[in-house]
Amino acid sequence: MKHARTGLIALAVSALLVGCGGGGGSAGTTNPPTTPTTPTTPTTPTTPTTPTVDVNAQVTTVPAPVYDATTGSAAVFAAVNTLREKIGSGQLTQSAPLDKAAQAHWNYISADANALIRSHAETPGTTGFTGIDPTARAVAAGYAGTAGELIYGVNVIGAFDTCSANWANSVYHVGVFFSGARDVGFIAATTQDIVNYGKYTVCVVEMGLASNAAEQLPAEGTVRVYPYAGQANVPVVFLNHTESPVPLPEFAELGAPILLNFKTKASGTGAAPAVVINTLAVSPPGGGTLAAKVLAKNMSSTGPLITADGNLDDYTLALVPTARLLPATTYSVTFTGTVGGKAVSKTWTFATGTGG
Repeated sequence: MKHARTGLIALAVSALLVGCGGGGGSAGTTNPPTTPTTPTTPTTPTTPTTPTVDVNAQVTTVPAPVYDATTGSAAVFAAVNTLREKIGSGQLTQSAPLDKAAQAHWNYISADANALIRSHAETPGTTGFTGIDPTARAVAAGYAGTAGELIYGVNVIGAFDTCSANWANSVYHVGVFFSGARDVGFIAATTQDIVNYGKYTVCVVEMGLASNAAEQLPAEGTVRVYPYAGQANVPVVFLNHTESPVPLPEFAELGAPILLNFKTKASGTGAAPAVVINTLAVSPPGGGTLAAKVLAKNMSSTGPLITADGNLDDYTLALVPTARLLPATTYSVTFTGTVGGKAVSKTWTFATGTGG
């Protein structure tokens, strides 16, 4: 997160060869004279070095998950890991305790319409209660570490493909794709009939980091982004009032948010590095700059105006167009600034889909 014997064997073999050497002649036979050899200076065996362990190494492959075929959990697991790989965040490994915690909270939501509204909260003493927050529920399920949680619900039966897509097209929930977590548990299934609501597709994901593990993080100087470079079919609109909490509530709708994350191996411990924004803009074909809001927490700017947003992670910056994007259009994003006093820049493009 999370060979020294070779020299000894070589010495033993050398001693054996020397011991078997020399020529023995028969009686009356003169052995030919031998040319004395110059003795060699024995070499001092080198002490092998211990490889440096990269505790923040990213996970590149994980075992195939085992999920109930009647749920959409396997599909959501694959969608989240596929997008994390494209962003450069490393893979998440299925965890049985986190699956159990996710299932328990899904059961709690499925049994109570108010629980669907409260989302992450559980009330002690109520039916199905397993913990007041995600970490408490994970620990109750046998997980030794901390956990975060994402939930998505829609009143369409079997709409499992919408879970990952909606987490991605958001300001706060896109964090699942930047998280340094290593373990994950999923449940994506259609609920029973909830009074006054009907059936819902509800996806619950529990992301965890074991107590003895370090976050998986990219190399120093990396800027991870979503939409990622070259991404196609990016939504043109973000219905911000469907996200809780609601980003920029004064707008009825927004363009698809653009997220930048600066957390790396160098900044994975201690205080978050100072991030200064010099330029940050999204441009349509032909140039110009779209009207957009810049949301950040504990960052400063010499260029665009920042709207302080305490719901964002310290390492995350959001650029949110204040109107729908155009369909079937390629946009360019430019960022320059400093992270921990070091100059960082990134320019990339993405393309919107044809849908409205």
